[in-house]
Amino acid sequence: MRLLVYSQDFPPRVGGIETYTWELARRWAGAVEALVVLAPSHPEAARVDREAPFPVVRTRIPDDLLAVLGEAALRRVARAHAIDTVFLAQWQIGAGPLRMRDAGRLRRVGVAAHGRELLIRPLAGLPPAQAAMDRLRRSVLSRADALFPVSGYTAGLIGRLGVVNPGIHVVHNGVDPGRFRPVDGGGFRTRYELGVGPVILTIGRLVPRKGIDDVLRALPAVRARIPGALYVIAGAGPDRGRLAGLAAELGVEEGVRFVGKISDDEVVEAYGACDLFVTASRDDEPDVEGFGLVFLEAGACGKACVGTRAGGIPDAIVEGETGLLAPQGDPAALAAAMIRLLAEPGLAAAMGAAGRRRALGEASWDRAAAAILGVLAG
Repeated sequence: MRLLVYSQDFPPRVGGIETYTWELARRWAGAVEALVVLAPSHPEAARVDREAPFPVVRTRIPDDLLAVLGEAALRRVARAHAIDTVFLAQWQIGAGPLRMRDAGRLRRVGVAAHGRELLIRPLAGLPPAQAAMDRLRRSVLSRADALFPVSGYTAGLIGRLGVVNPGIHVVHNGVDPGRFRPVDGGGFRTRYELGVGPVILTIGRLVPRKGIDDVLRALPAVRARIPGALYVIAGAGPDRGRLAGLAAELGVEEGVRFVGKISDDEVVEAYGACDLFVTASRDDEPDVEGFGLVFLEAGACGKACVGTRAGGIPDAIVEGETGLLAPQGDPAALAAAMIRLLAEPGLAAAMGAAGRRRALGEASWDRAAAAILGVLAG
């Protein structure tokens, strides 16, 4: 197979789709006859491209115009590398590859599906234009040789669009257990003056749909049962001011620590420093949690998780095995789940160990890459 990975989102940009595309591509590089990535240019791309174990072709076309203007670049790269199969990180750039396939220039086209891109309606204020976009989305998803939703939830979103495609294969996101592994988090605790008490951790962008406010509302009950529990919030975003005000209003500000955005190297340390990882996301369409990669990362680091039954999170947490799930928007249920795991460290340790085992097996990027490649090769 001579494979082209085509994406609007690729490192050095940071995000879930960027991680997804990078982790798959670097595993496929040694498993196919040829692998090339086509992605938008970026001021810091040289370092990433130099270290990548495959060629990366950068186009100066902005990512949001790639669907409209990128087909000529796609054809040039495909011809130069004798590409026979294209894997798309997003449906939006699918029309060009499908035209090439229909003209006999490609053998197969596979499309990933994450969540938000299946729900957005950016042209809703212009009904004819939005109707055309909706038709294009259904067409690309219906005509692809294979679709790869990252969760059962995301597969359901495809069904909601009226897409009929027998080639739907749910392949969960993965985690790199070599990078995300149990480590001593003492240095992180010292650096941020977290003390020696129980630490509850959230890592993510500070936006309302992440449900950090629900964790704050759960905190009074948690601290009443688990004295000294500290809620550490790592990340930046527009909701920080509101969240800090809510913590003060609830009287739990001394039990909350905003540490801001942390470096990639510190992320693993942060997982090592915590006793429990929690993210209480809420569905806020079109912004949804298509999977919940942070739960796999925390599990790979040997930590039990608490999440919500929102989006694809129930695919990321094996309830009762690697963590506990609560209804979204329910601080009381969140508090009960957190109290249970903090009060029973043996149970939390067993769930963390199960998360680590899962990362080494069914939840690894190795497994995800092999599953997708097997379908593309068919």
